Amino acid sequence: MTTYTATFRTDAHWSRCEFDAATPEEALALARRYADEDPGRLDFEPYDLDPINEIAIKNDEGNELAVWQDDDLRLRLAAGPMLDALRHALVALNTAPRFRVPELAMDSYAIAAQCERAIALASPVEGGSP
Repeated sequence: MTTYTATFRTDAHWSRCEFDAATPEEALALARRYADEDPGRLDFEPYDLDPINEIAIKNDEGNELAVWQDDDLRLRLAAGPMLDALRHALVALNTAPRFRVPELAMDSYAIAAQCERAIALASPVEGGSP
């Protein structure tokens, strides 16, 4: 058995815990189970410099009037809908006959392959590691 250190990260905090396991994948499974069973037992520490990723302006009634979000937060919020759109695009591309896309210097099969790779990167993998 090897002792592995798992670092649990949120946007603003981190925690570490050690796990004895035969492989890194087994340690990851143990860490995920540990966090799922009782996340409150993780002793989270704040990061020294948390980046500001959102500023919201509200009025006296609590109505949000203006919001700024950094690029990373906007991308994370858009990730689910973008993944759904990629899945739909892949179905459409695989349904249509092969066609050229001169503006991209590729054809529909190459675009479908890009969609498949992006979907694979965004999809959970059994065992938790790519």
